[in-house]
Amino acid sequence: MSYDTVEGIHYIFDRYAFINKIMEDGGFPVRISESSDKADISKAFGHARGMYHPDRQTRTGEEMRKKAEQKTLLIGDCERFLNNAELKTFYDAKLADFRENTPHLVSKDGTAMIDLSRTFFDISALLSDKIVDTSGFEAQVKSMLQYDESRVEQAKSLFDMLPENPKVQAVYRDALTQKYVYLTLLEDSAWAKVGYMNRKEKDDGFLASPKDYTKRIEAALQKSAARDIDSTVERNGEIARLGMAKTPLMLDAVEGTMPAAVNEQTAPEQYEGLMVKFKEVARKNFDLRADYVRDVAKQKQEVLETLCTLSLTEELKTPDLGKDPVVDFILLNPPDEGRQKALFRMFLDTSTGNAGIAETYSGGKTLAELKTETLPRGTYAITRNPEISDLMVEAGAAAERFLDKVEAAKPKAEQKPVKKIRKPKAPKAPGQ
Repeated sequence: MSYDTVEGIHYIFDRYAFINKIMEDGGFPVRISESSDKADISKAFGHARGMYHPDRQTRTGEEMRKKAEQKTLLIGDCERFLNNAELKTFYDAKLADFRENTPHLVSKDGTAMIDLSRTFFDISALLSDKIVDTSGFEAQVKSMLQYDESRVEQAKSLFDMLPENPKVQAVYRDALTQKYVYLTLLEDSAWAKVGYMNRKEKDDGFLASPKDYTKRIEAALQKSAARDIDSTVERNGEIARLGMAKTPLMLDAVEGTMPAAVNEQTAPEQYEGLMVKFKEVARKNFDLRADYVRDVAKQKQEVLETLCTLSLTEELKTPDLGKDPVVDFILLNPPDEGRQKALFRMFLDTSTGNAGIAETYSGGKTLAELKTETLPRGTYAITRNPEISDLMVEAGAAAERFLDKVEAAKPKAEQKPVKKIRKPKAPKAPGQ
């Protein structure tokens, strides 16, 4: 897994700061900025080139000569931008934007930078025939978690023989939780194959049923492709055309299968044609590689469905659906120092299938306190699995199973297709 950052999009090189540091190191009084006139800029570059001229490096060691060569290349890069009125105007605007909005992504020595706190979309991964190699990352994940699929299989075999045994349930739940964590991390490598590194984006909505997980991922894939592919190609193309990027848009182009690189000399008609081809290639590779994400999502959904059936559930008050068709499901955090704090109460109307958040517990109400209260109707307490990040899914899944049981208990003549639970608004609960 790698990050192919592009200057002007992901970071920017402060060429003024770089030249001014050379001026400072050399003891020259000249300093340049966006408002400097051409004479001062030319004078600064004259001093800078002189400092690292090959004639001055004849008696220095190999390391110093290499450093001087690198500095000379960067000085030439700076001069190309700051001595060109058209490029300077564009560059100054970009630099001002980065300084104001993302100052931590302004490089003062020419080093490429990336913001690891954000999701990074690497369009070059989709424009290349080479699929991002994530095998090293996946091996590290397995090693870190000490994940072993055979442990899950053994736990399942034991559970199949003794499904009602609480200790066996706990063993199976722990094994599945480890697999769930493993697959959650594996999602990162799957998304990397379609160009997304360090993906942190929260998908729209939330899960009320684990059966919806693959649908959510498919929606996320389609949304990501529509939002990012064309716009990112265009941004990279414009930056490469202006010559800001250190590498052209198509550094990894394969002759005969991919279009040529974009650079400053690309004619307008050719540029438009290349943009169309780049977008076609990127969309095609995205569609093909999205199957990696779908495969992990399918596995994760299967684990999530089973985990939800193993959620620790306790009946606090037996429902009497003849008097009140509404049932409450209270989600709690795992025990902490012997106390379990409630997060929210979700109601389910078994006559309609409608569900909603009835109450959130911001005051830290505990399970022990709930048991002392006079509950108005049938109520179940569900202890959440802390590794399942979506706060709603376990309560929603418990309500869904309860609704299924209600319908199954009716005489066949009265049974109706169970209405899908309408997703309530996700609560903002303490301890999430």
